[in-house]
Amino acid sequence: MAPATKKDRAERPGPRPDAPESSLEFLVYEDNGGSYHWEIVQGGGESLAQSVSFGSREDAQRAARHVYERAGRARFGARVADEREPTAA
Repeated sequence: MAPATKKDRAERPGPRPDAPESSLEFLVYEDNGGSYHWEIVQGGGESLAQSVSFGSREDAQRAARHVYERAGRARFGARVADEREPTAA
């Protein structure tokens, strides 16, 4: 069973001026445990991606904005997980 969330208070950034109209939407919301997340949902409400937990709404918004602004420039490639290079912590 999925945890209840406070998505009715979710913030929705406006569309990017250079992006075609889309049925995808970014939501930033607080779960019932007090953590914040961002989520990408399709027009029908289907969740396509969800973030890890953030300690504040501002941190979740910042992370969502980072993904939102850079996703259009991301390369698309298929890799096996073992081929992925580790990132610095």
